[in-house]
Amino acid sequence: MNFYDKVHELVRCFKNTEEYKNYIELKNEIKKDEKDASLVKEFKEKQTKIQMDYINTGKMNEEMQKELENTYSLLIQSENIRKFLEAEIKLNVLLADMQKIMGEGIKEIIEFE
Repeated sequence: MNFYDKVHELVRCFKNTEEYKNYIELKNEIKKDEKDASLVKEFKEKQTKIQMDYINTGKMNEEMQKELENTYSLLIQSENIRKFLEAEIKLNVLLADMQKIMGEGIKEIIEFE
C-alpha cells in the first residue's frame, strides 16, 4: 500500500460526493454572472480578513463583522448565491468530518499522554 496513492484515492472519493459535485456546479453558475461572482468574491475576502484578524489579535472586529453580516444579507437575496453558500456549508461539514476521523485515527501523534 502506497500512502500517497491512498491520499489521492481519498481526494477522488471526496470529489465524487454529491456535495462536492453540487458545490462545483453552483460555483460555476455563480461565475457566469459577473455581479454575483463579484459579490461572492467580496464576501469571501471580508470573511478571510475577519478570520485572519481574529487569529492574529484574538479579538473580533465588530465593525467588520457587522459589514460582513450586511454583505451576507444582500447575498442571500439571490437564490443562486444562497444555494451556493448552503452547498459550501455542506461541503465544509464533510471536510470537518474527514479531519475529525483522521485526527481520531492518529491521536497518539497529536496527543501527548
